[in-house]
Amino acid sequence: MSGGSRFEAYKRRRVVVRVHGKTHALPDLRIMSPSVSVVIPIFNGLHHLDEALDSILAQTHPDLEIVLVDGGSTDGSREWMHGLADPRIRVLEMPAGTTAAGNWTASCRAATGDFVKLLCQDDLLHPQAIEHQLADLLGNDHALMAVAQRDVIDARGSVLFHRWGCTGLAAGLVDGRSALMAAYLNGTNVFGEPVAILFRREALDAALPWNDDRPFLLDLELYSRILDKGPIVVRREAVGAFRVSDSSWSTRLVATQSAQMRAGQEEVEAQLAPTKAQRITARTSLHSRKLLRRVAYRALKTRGSFASAGQR
Repeated sequence: MSGGSRFEAYKRRRVVVRVHGKTHALPDLRIMSPSVSVVIPIFNGLHHLDEALDSILAQTHPDLEIVLVDGGSTDGSREWMHGLADPRIRVLEMPAGTTAAGNWTASCRAATGDFVKLLCQDDLLHPQAIEHQLADLLGNDHALMAVAQRDVIDARGSVLFHRWGCTGLAAGLVDGRSALMAAYLNGTNVFGEPVAILFRREALDAALPWNDDRPFLLDLELYSRILDKGPIVVRREAVGAFRVSDSSWSTRLVATQSAQMRAGQEEVEAQLAPTKAQRITARTSLHSRKLLRRVAYRALKTRGSFASAGQR
């Protein structure tokens, strides 16, 4: 039985109780807690792994599976994960040379929960992240994934930006293709990194594998496949923190990032057939974000805000 079908079966289970002589059939709350898998693809991430794992273990949702998948680390990350004793944790090893997309895909396919969140090795979850996004999905049966904002932090964990993301997305249920249009028009991934996403297991399985032919669109490329199939549910509050790194923010990479985003926009144009005015808006937004990214990088580098990341 699939994760979603299993949870629907949970909801149909009832217990009979008598209150003041009257009989009531109520949901059996003992089995009303759907399982959630949090997966961390690892590559030379030892410096931040304790903090990332602690943020998962601090979740208020009780039924968690934690899957750690190492993609060939040489910094002690493998030894660290094999030294963990919590029964909720499973560890797997991928061969040296595994790509980021390969590691992300293996991590997600190893998950057994009804719902899945991928957490990059240096990012953090706020304590009620799973509880809140799970409630969003359970309250919106047709939503394929839950999207929220995230804080942006530096190498030391200091907050650089609060409640970042979800530009152009209203809170609540949002049509998937309309959400994809918002990303197109804004010239960026308005949904954020996986820290801000909780997937229904079936929707994620159907969209896999992750594809890093365009590395800076690794997450958005998979989101787009899900958005084409149905709606999402949006929460306009931060559920975690994304840590900026020198592998994802660099003036040397701005041109590459913009070129990859433009290629992604062209695919959306073929899919959604935007108007001429929308095409102009999309290109203008992309150019503006390119300039802003250069300025932001220089400012953050000057204050020493970057963390080094082996392979997110």
